[in-house]
This record gives sequence, C-alpha cells and structure tokens, in this order.
Amino acid sequence: MFKPKKKSTLFRGEQNDRLCLNCGFPNRKSDSNCMYCKSSLLNEDGLVSWIRNTYYVIIWRWQLKQQRDRIVSASGTYFANFKFLGYFIFGITFSMLGLYLFSEALADSSFSSGLIASLFLYYGTLTLKTIFTKK
Repeated sequence: MFKPKKKSTLFRGEQNDRLCLNCGFPNRKSDSNCMYCKSSLLNEDGLVSWIRNTYYVIIWRWQLKQQRDRIVSASGTYFANFKFLGYFIFGITFSMLGLYLFSEALADSSFSSGLIASLFLYYGTLTLKTIFTKK
C-alpha cells in the first residue's frame, strides 16, 4: 500500500553523530572536540567510558529534575493560594446561603426547604472544615 520514499532518520540502525556530554550538542563521529563548547569528546569503547557516560546521564537527569521541581514548587504555592481562596469563598457562600434558606424555611414552616437549606449548610461547613484542618 503506502511505502515511504526514504527511511526515517529517527529509526535507522547506526547513529552518525555523538552528543557532547558537557552541552549536548551533536557532533560528527570524527570530531575529537565539541564544535560548540570545545570540550573533549570521550571514546565510546570499553567499560570505563560506559560508566563515565552513565554517570553524566544520571547527573544530567538529576539537574533537570531539580530545575523542574523548582519551577513546580514556585508555581505550586501561587496556585495553592488561589485554590484555598476559591474553596474558602465557596464554603462561606454555601454556609451563608444555607443559614438564609434555613431561616426562610423556619418562617414558612416548610420541611422540604429546610432539608435543602440544611444540605447547603452542611456542604459549606464541610468545605470550610476540610481547608482548615491538617491532613
């Protein structure tokens, strides 16, 4: 049916470039120094170079995780304040609405309106209780 004209460059068997372990810039296999940062490229033969490459990859991933955690923690406190404020407004609104509807239900002697008012009051106080109690 459908055959691609070229082989995909992402899935070819042999890699024609080496990544610099210092900056990540792709270099030719024949280069001995990185074209971007001029650091020396390591040979990829033997156990020692494999351990060194693994070490650099682990350090690189750890640094990326630290940067991501810093970004998430900085934005997380900002959004946590909005979340707290939203739940607080929701809880106060439902509690006040429940009290108002409950007083109206008592004045009208309406059982069904009293049940609805008590549900509003319950959800409002439950929301306020959950945001102010520690987990």
